[in-house]
Amino acid sequence: MEWTMLCYDGTEYTLPTPVAWRLNYGLGTPCDSVWVKTLWSAGQESRLADGTRLRVTEKGETLFFGVIDECETQWSPAGCVAEITGRGLQALLLDNQAEAADYGQATLAEILRRYVTPYGVGLEKAVSLPAVQGFSVASGSSCWKVLYTFARYYAGVTPRFTRAGKLALHPWEDKTPAALDETAPVTRVVRRDQRYGVLSQVTVKDVTGWTRQTEFNEDFRRRGGQCSRVILLPKDTGFQARRYQAKFQLDRSAAERLVIEVTVALPFAAWPGDLVRLTRTGWSGNGTYRVRESRVCLGELGHETTLVLGDPQGVL
Repeated sequence: MEWTMLCYDGTEYTLPTPVAWRLNYGLGTPCDSVWVKTLWSAGQESRLADGTRLRVTEKGETLFFGVIDECETQWSPAGCVAEITGRGLQALLLDNQAEAADYGQATLAEILRRYVTPYGVGLEKAVSLPAVQGFSVASGSSCWKVLYTFARYYAGVTPRFTRAGKLALHPWEDKTPAALDETAPVTRVVRRDQRYGVLSQVTVKDVTGWTRQTEFNEDFRRRGGQCSRVILLPKDTGFQARRYQAKFQLDRSAAERLVIEVTVALPFAAWPGDLVRLTRTGWSGNGTYRVRESRVCLGELGHETTLVLGDPQGVL
């Protein structure tokens, strides 16, 4: 693997071979991130301060491209090391706020022009998403939130970034699920049932408070769940739109309830969005899941990948 730091003045610097590293990939939430620790030469601390981007490649394939958030050099009697942390290019959309705006009709081209392209982010491939009537941007919203609302809420497509830093807005391209069976070098499997953050009911009402619509997560309520939200919408929002908004919030929170984590003693065992089939003897959680996060690292025990799995039909 080759780790290259890109500087603000256009120069590039190849980092020494790392002694440890960690690459985290997600589907928008959380944002892709990187941490790398490498040997360093005392007296060259200022060179790190010039870096703005980090690119990781292997055999011509880009494994990560993103912004550098922090650089640190450490000196001790054992020698000098440098650590770099960063995030994928989604960070540029998360870190920049949008001004309040109301669109009679919002198109994908307009959303990209105002909230994506100015930050140097390009599309992986051309897509066509329907225009949205009466689209509003709340003051203080991040550019990422604007994009997510437009693509996921209205078009049903989960926006995410490729490893090369391109924005993907096309539907899942599901292939044959990767097998995590008895032949795979699985070292750890965790099932986590999360109640915190799962909504039992959502009430959507207009700003006057006279018109409201409430939807329930009956299964979670039956299991004792009590967590509600109230969402304000413009007064001219129709019944079906209010119901869809409430159901969308319920389904999105429900996707967080069951999480499976599988650790494999291999690098890059699967990527976010991939389907995997978990088959372990004596394990009650066998089935097909979608990879929501992939955490790859090199440490004292060698390479390993931890896959965070969820419902393949869940709202992400």
